[in-house]
Amino acid sequence: MKKWSLTVLLILALTGCTAVSAPVDSSPEPQTEGIAGLSAENYPHVDGSTATLPLIAGLYSRATGTDRKTAESLVSVSKTSSAWRSLYQHGCDLLIVYEAPEEIAQEISRMDFEIQPLGLDALVFLVNRGNPVDTLSQTQLQDIYAGEITDWSEVGGEPGPIQAFQRNPQSGSQALFLKLLMKDRDPMEPLKGLVPEEMQALVEGVAEYDGEGASLGYSVYYYAQEMVNHPDVKLLAVDGVAPNEETIAQKQYPLINNFYAVIRADEEPDSPARILFNWLKSEEGRGLVKEEGYVPAN
Repeated sequence: MKKWSLTVLLILALTGCTAVSAPVDSSPEPQTEGIAGLSAENYPHVDGSTATLPLIAGLYSRATGTDRKTAESLVSVSKTSSAWRSLYQHGCDLLIVYEAPEEIAQEISRMDFEIQPLGLDALVFLVNRGNPVDTLSQTQLQDIYAGEITDWSEVGGEPGPIQAFQRNPQSGSQALFLKLLMKDRDPMEPLKGLVPEEMQALVEGVAEYDGEGASLGYSVYYYAQEMVNHPDVKLLAVDGVAPNEETIAQKQYPLINNFYAVIRADEEPDSPARILFNWLKSEEGRGLVKEEGYVPAN
């Protein structure tokens, strides 16, 4: 699975695009086999989260027999909250998506969905590679984001203020942050400029080090490690366990959650969305999840 261009992702962040498209891979790839009952003509509208975009591109390629380069030029996502809302409003047919933020979940609660776990991902915490801190406990992270720990020297680092980035309330990573880490604790009000609209802007903010303080941020593992893998950013261990494919698959890393395939429950048995949803539940579908570099759900 190829890394995504930092340049492409940064352009998307700076332009504030509401829909994220897959960057086109210039390397030629052979045409892939299709999925019975699906073609480019009847393929359902698939939406999702930024971190699921490579899987969405791979799925289109596999389902329609389209080469990967072309598939990447044809798919895009509106991101987590907008994707859930779009399915609810019949603006799309199937999601490959992270958990809905609480506000969105309440908004769409009147509709019945069929939800299938596809893979495991993790909430990960990022610091500048020059930061001497390599691990934090969940309690320390909670205390930082509650505003009770404010200096890196309190957690074994060099003296300096902790610049704690957060995500906007509509983002999938913010939903995971509140669910998996903060739980029943309220995060502090973030300082102005520390709530970037795009995940890429958060990664870039963490990568910068001003010599007086160091930033802390969070994302999901697949995005931070597989899509960006910024050379000036490292992922922290949590409770002494480093996030990687093995610790996520074995559920040793403490902050993990599923991502999902979702359709409306009233989809007809022979609809393209239902056909694709059922294929994703199969061993072939599980194989594609793994082939694209994700950790399959177990």
